[in-house]
Amino acid sequence: MDIQNCTPEQWYKNENNWLEVLENESIWNQIPLLNVNELHNLKDSRLVRFRGMIQDMHGPEFYLEKFEVRNEDTQGITVKFGKYVDICDYRPNETVIMEGENIRSERQTYVAISIPAINSWVKKIEEERFKILSTPTPSTSSECIQLKRSLEEMEVDHTEPQPAEQSNVANKKQRTELSKPETESVVSQEHLLNFPIPDPSGRVCHLKVYRNAELLKLNSVCEFVGFLSVNPSLVCQNMDEGADEVEFQVHNPPPSLIPKLHCVHFKHLPHNNPLVNERGMVPERMQYIKKELLILLTQLLFGDELTAEYMIYHLISEVYLRKDFMAIGKFSLNVSNIPKIENLDYVQELYKFLTLLLTKSHYIAMSLENMNELTFIPKKDYTSNRLTSSVLQLSSNTHLVLDETKLSTGKLNETGINGVKALANAIKNQKTMYDFTYYQLEFDCDIPFLILSEGKSMLPSDVHIVLEPDEMHLNTFNEILEAARHFLKPDLLNEMRLYITQAKLTQYEITDGIQELVQNEFVNMRQKGNVSGDDLHNLLVLARLVCISQGKNTLNPECWKQACSLEEARKERIKKTVKQ
Repeated sequence: MDIQNCTPEQWYKNENNWLEVLENESIWNQIPLLNVNELHNLKDSRLVRFRGMIQDMHGPEFYLEKFEVRNEDTQGITVKFGKYVDICDYRPNETVIMEGENIRSERQTYVAISIPAINSWVKKIEEERFKILSTPTPSTSSECIQLKRSLEEMEVDHTEPQPAEQSNVANKKQRTELSKPETESVVSQEHLLNFPIPDPSGRVCHLKVYRNAELLKLNSVCEFVGFLSVNPSLVCQNMDEGADEVEFQVHNPPPSLIPKLHCVHFKHLPHNNPLVNERGMVPERMQYIKKELLILLTQLLFGDELTAEYMIYHLISEVYLRKDFMAIGKFSLNVSNIPKIENLDYVQELYKFLTLLLTKSHYIAMSLENMNELTFIPKKDYTSNRLTSSVLQLSSNTHLVLDETKLSTGKLNETGINGVKALANAIKNQKTMYDFTYYQLEFDCDIPFLILSEGKSMLPSDVHIVLEPDEMHLNTFNEILEAARHFLKPDLLNEMRLYITQAKLTQYEITDGIQELVQNEFVNMRQKGNVSGDDLHNLLVLARLVCISQGKNTLNPECWKQACSLEEARKERIKKTVKQ
């Protein structure tokens, strides 16, 4: 079965068999990846893949899955199929038999965007693997006509929910002339793309989902396989009488800019690291790579090994459980006492190295201008009938680096105040507020925050550590940066990238025996000094990170004691700073 040349009609007639073919991972990976290929190199109505994040959810569409047409010349009756297509080969001399044995169905519609804040090394690997070098012959079919009907003409039961946009179904009364010029756009390209973080190489797809749509959640990351819909005649579709022009253009953008994808199957992606393979990394190798990573970060943090340890734990942290409204596993880190170096932006230099290690990250300079202009809260735009994205609409495990060293004196406006509140809420509760004008909704997120500041941050954090720079490292930091670049040989760098993702994927547990040890230790701590339940929670989170950083999936006494020692040293620094 040649899946590369499968048509929507062939898929519809033999769907179960085609789905079995897709279970073969090598065949799945042979399907062209839309993210790294130009649209003109991909054929209309052929299967493509798209990796993306669900950015918005539109209403359902109603369409004719199967319908009969009559040839007016011969009076012959033919069965046509409307599933997985926007446009059918519906001829000018054919008429839909509305009283025929037609099947009416519903499909869900979504907007998916390229994974936000994805770093360049990930894109480069994907391009090397999936970029198409040859240009296929474009389709020259000129007799395809768009099929669209209003819901009223479909005689839909009034108890069914009303869709946000109308579907493309058979209707000879609304045939579109292919020669009709495209209407002038009143909406900018930037507005149509609607990225939370600007991405020159980013892609947007309007998805039509026919099965398992309930599994798709806002901001979830998936890889979709579906039939590409980029027929030029899509730009000529008629706007319904009384419809808003802005909304119509947002929901029906030019296919050359935003194609449609009729999804036949999708799978959730637990990560987007292209280096991860089935073999993974053995614990002994993970321990070696951790030591190498510790050497690198210690040098970048002015010789401060304790802060470098906490940085590693921050990089491999994620929310692994939600219980009683708590996001367990979050490990936002505030590194204070960041020094100023003449003729060098230290935070920017550190961030450059983090982008080499992480699959997804974004840097925000918390200057007064940025805070007063950036939008952190996604908002429903009722004019366009869509969700306007914002900086905090990100997929899980997207690292945000907040640079508080850029703070300056001045007054925050309403946007700035709301931005600080949104950041604080996301850090503290791992939830992002969405503004629907008449009400607000909170959505779970999993964004590891790294806050770099001169004094203790004005934002909350799970862990605050005071950086202790070594004088020699301060004086020779330019040379250290150059040495760090030479240290990161390609093979070692790839192993560090794999290490961070592998640690996150480690299945972790605590045995009954260790639980008893932890309880006894905590009782001893309470007897010696002022230790709270929050301290125990933080220790358990840190102990887990210490454990998985070494490639171990079960907590042992050594990892627990190491976590206790780290916390003791960290708190001692804070006390010393307060006394000074």
